[in-house]
Amino acid sequence: MVRVQLEVFRVPGITIATDIICGFPGETDADFQETCDLVKEYRFPSLFINQFYPRPGTPAAKMDQVPAQVKKQRTKELSTLFHSYNPYHHKIGETQLVLVTEESFDAQYYVAHNKYYEQVLVPKRSEFKGKMIEVEIFEAGKHFLKGRPLDGSVVFTPSITEPLQQGEVSGLSQEQLSLQQNGSVPSSGVLTVSWSPWSLDREALKLLSIGLAVVAILVVFMWEKLH
Repeated sequence: MVRVQLEVFRVPGITIATDIICGFPGETDADFQETCDLVKEYRFPSLFINQFYPRPGTPAAKMDQVPAQVKKQRTKELSTLFHSYNPYHHKIGETQLVLVTEESFDAQYYVAHNKYYEQVLVPKRSEFKGKMIEVEIFEAGKHFLKGRPLDGSVVFTPSITEPLQQGEVSGLSQEQLSLQQNGSVPSSGVLTVSWSPWSLDREALKLLSIGLAVVAILVVFMWEKLH
């Protein structure tokens, strides 16, 4: 396994997921130990572990293979190592802002995500769905965190624009709205214009297609008459 320097200090709290293949051709005991040391050091919260399979026709399938029993044992050891630590335990007690997106599989919680896209389970309250709330992390599992809403925290809808005011119509500028109020615009709120480059192009294409169809019919008719 090629060892790279993960400069996680540049993005504090970053979530790193990776895939590891056990028993790639030529993998030695020392190589596998380096892989285990890397996992111990960085404690990946998401790790996908697979045995190498020699796909027919690939260059790797023609290389010297690691014995099947060795691949199986290394996969088991690495899986045991991965499940031996809790990657989120140090986050207990933190205050986080999370976005509530869906219901959990067991229907007992709502699922939210923090800015690192870590899964945070929150109480299943209808006013939380699709909103952002501030929570305190009080429990950490292998693949999730649990958070309780802070007292007095404001539930709000994330948006890059200001929400529409009561009576405001989406898509209408202030000028269009004024014209509508003065009776210059149909009640549907749609402003119509006499022409646009796109509408002219569509009309031209329509006429061209009709013309070509007529010409084709005439050509076929003349051909049948002459032959």
